Amino acid sequence: MLHELRLYHAMPGRLDELAERIGQVLVPYFARHGFPPRLGQWTVSAGASTPMLAWLLAWPGGLDQRTACFSALGADPDWNAVRIATNGNGEMVRRYDLRFLTPSPVSWDHPPDAPTPPVPVDASLFELRVHEVAVGSMPLAHEILTATHLPGLRECGATVLGVFDNQSGPATPGITLLLGWRTYEDRRQGLSRFESRRDARSGPEASVLGPCASTLLDATPYGHPNDGLRAGA
Repeated sequence: MLHELRLYHAMPGRLDELAERIGQVLVPYFARHGFPPRLGQWTVSAGASTPMLAWLLAWPGGLDQRTACFSALGADPDWNAVRIATNGNGEMVRRYDLRFLTPSPVSWDHPPDAPTPPVPVDASLFELRVHEVAVGSMPLAHEILTATHLPGLRECGATVLGVFDNQSGPATPGITLLLGWRTYEDRRQGLSRFESRRDARSGPEASVLGPCASTLLDATPYGHPNDGLRAGA
C-alpha cells in the first residue's frame, strides 16, 4: 500500500475554487479513471505555506496504479476542457508538493482488521506532524512511537488518525502523523502537557524522533477526513 499526500499551493484568492474543483468537479473524472476514494481533504490554516490545499490518497496497486490513473486523467479531453474553463484567466495552482508515505508498522490500540475508528464528532482541527528520524533509527522510532509517543498524544487529547513512514519529502527518513483535535485550545493545552513529559524532552525519544514540522488543517466540505482511513492500514 502506498499513500500519497498532495499539497497544492493555491494562487491568491483561489483556494475555495481549488477545494471545490478537487472535491466536487473532479469526482466523476476520478471515478472514470479508477482513482481510489480520497481519504481526506483539508485547507491549511497554519504551516510553512498558505494558502494551500492538502488531500490524501491510498494506492493499493502502488506506483503502477498511480501512474496509470494520472496518465488517463491527463489524457481525458473532457477533463482538460473543464480544467481550462475553471482556470479562467490563469491557473489555480502555483505549484504542488507530492509526498509518498507507507503505513508504519507500529503497534496500534485496536486489531488491524477492526473497523475504522471514528473521528470525534466535535473534532474541528486536524494536524500533520512530520518528524525527522535519525538515519538507521527507524526500528527504534517505531518502538518509541508504540511505547510512549502515541500513547502520550492520546492521553493529552489527540485522536491519532494516521501513522506513516516517509518515503519522500523534506523529512526522509521520517515519520508523518495525522492527528485530530477537538479545538485549537485543546491542542494548545494538550501539547503543553505532552511536551512537559520527561521522555518527550530527553532520552531516546528526543534523540531518535527529530524536530517536528507541524501543519494545521481544516476539513473542507468535500471529502470527510476519515473515510476509509485507519492508522497503519
